[in-house]
Amino acid sequence: MSATLTARQLAAGHGNVELFSGLDLVVAPGDVIGLVGPNGAGKSTLLRMLAGIDLPERGTVSLSPPTATVGYLPQERDRSGGETVREVLARRTGVAAAQRALDAASVALERGERGADDAYAVALERWLGLGAADLDERAEAVTAELGLTVELDRPVAALSGGQAARAGLASLLLSRYDVLLLDEPTNDLDTD
Repeated sequence: MSATLTARQLAAGHGNVELFSGLDLVVAPGDVIGLVGPNGAGKSTLLRMLAGIDLPERGTVSLSPPTATVGYLPQERDRSGGETVREVLARRTGVAAAQRALDAASVALERGERGADDAYAVALERWLGLGAADLDERAEAVTAELGLTVELDRPVAALSGGQAARAGLASLLLSRYDVLLLDEPTNDLDTD
């Protein structure tokens, strides 16, 4: 699916410090944009707003079509909570949430709830669209290609910084998002 991400008149700050205001941005299908600036300028804040994680103080962010999906790889690696590499890959690719939605739709369908057939069809289409059916097989190949030679059932908290960075990159290579937002994706990687 082709998607366009549009930001209009965005503003953000921290306390009395304004990071940016009146920011307009259109990311069209096929665009690759680099955002460069000093530390503390608001690059990560902007990416989190574009991903829908944080709300702007003013302005709007929209997707066209509205069903498009946005993937976001944060600068700081989340290595807490006891998740395994496999679970992190499923969460970051959107497959884990799609699986939960498909499971809930299956239960509703089984119960004969009104509209359950339509909800199930939408959930299944999303699950398939995100590549859930063959995620495990693709994960093995992609992690090996990136030099992440740990078992996928290993806890992420036990990974080194470089291994965690590789896991983050693997999640993006495995994802089927319409728009990808990467916040310093190569932090913690060594030369290899």
